Amino acid sequence: MDDRRNLTKKATMQREIVEFGKKINHVSLIDVVSESLLMNIFAGLPIASICALRCVCKLYFKLISEKWFTKRFVELSPYTTIVFNNDFGVHLVELAKGYCKSYKSIFPGNYAKIVGSCNGLLFFLVVCPHGFFRQPVLYICNPVLGQYATLPKPPPCDKIHNSDRKMKDVYGFGSGSSTDNYKILRISTLVDPPHPIYSKRSDAQVYIVGTKTWKSLGYLPYPSNEESLAAIVEGAFHWLFYNEMIHVTSVYAFNIEEERYYQISFPQNIGNGNINMNVGVLNDCLCLFDNSDPAHLDIWSMKEYGVGESWALKCILTTSIIPAGLDSFALHPITVMKDEEIFMKSGSGNFYTYNQKNMNITRFEIDNMELLAEFNNHAVHSSNFCPLDLILAGYLVFDKFSVRCTCGYTF
Repeated sequence: MDDRRNLTKKATMQREIVEFGKKINHVSLIDVVSESLLMNIFAGLPIASICALRCVCKLYFKLISEKWFTKRFVELSPYTTIVFNNDFGVHLVELAKGYCKSYKSIFPGNYAKIVGSCNGLLFFLVVCPHGFFRQPVLYICNPVLGQYATLPKPPPCDKIHNSDRKMKDVYGFGSGSSTDNYKILRISTLVDPPHPIYSKRSDAQVYIVGTKTWKSLGYLPYPSNEESLAAIVEGAFHWLFYNEMIHVTSVYAFNIEEERYYQISFPQNIGNGNINMNVGVLNDCLCLFDNSDPAHLDIWSMKEYGVGESWALKCILTTSIIPAGLDSFALHPITVMKDEEIFMKSGSGNFYTYNQKNMNITRFEIDNMELLAEFNNHAVHSSNFCPLDLILAGYLVFDKFSVRCTCGYTF
């Protein structure tokens, strides 16, 4: 009797083992590996591979399209992404030490101007080649997914606008430090003022992405040598203003969330009496690039934001370090790569990396980038894989780039 019971138990156990084996054969990778671990693996891949994974299955598409995956990608990706534009279009370039991948032009044409990038969204202008004022068309784009949305055009600046005179504008695109509300700042001034007293008169407007109208802010100092307000630290735009009356350069900031502007103190012992300086961001710190001395390029970094005493001379690129044929005026730092090397551009359109430990500058070759020899603008870009219509609710999103300006010209 006991032997019969043991045989029955043994047979039952064998059947259960067979059934369990059948279940294991039908288990997918997702059932074994957690979604979080899988996303960590995906976040270390190049952009092209992640875009390909979006097409594998619905689950991959859903996970990669989530906002939290974009944040994970920014944290874990070993690559640095930069967007450039020139007369042949706008190009996305993925960089790392010993690695470079250039993607085909995001959109064609020689009328585009990159303003800035924020959370994977790219803001750019397309200037109409016809018409007297050449009022630009404003776009927000997700360059990874190739999606675009048109923004309302800004109205004339009433305080300084004159129908007989041209205006020049500088734009900034960003979001607050505690919210995801995207805003566009526009500062306008006269190109040829009728009197020197009007040379620094300017007017500012702000547009909250998701609304229909622009709001006037009144006076803001017009940037002296910046083409865009791309230096964003602690939820604020930063730019330089040169006072010709007293020959002093100042750093101004505009808090995006509170919509107020203020002044940042300059570091001591810096060449403050000229305009051979630029403001930028390295390692999330506000920086000043001082080209006042042709023998070297000084990089100042504000370690604690808003504290003037925290300015420190990060590094000095002297003539003994800078390669022959270059000078300090030609070099401009763009970003710090993941291996802590400073990625820079030169006035001739070439690219260089500066190793802070070895203190040497190396030419950085970008494959298939001969079209970028004379690029106009650039922006450090954090890729976003979330569809644009989920971020910009209420906007008409399209996948094919096309512009029709107010004068009827299509390009």
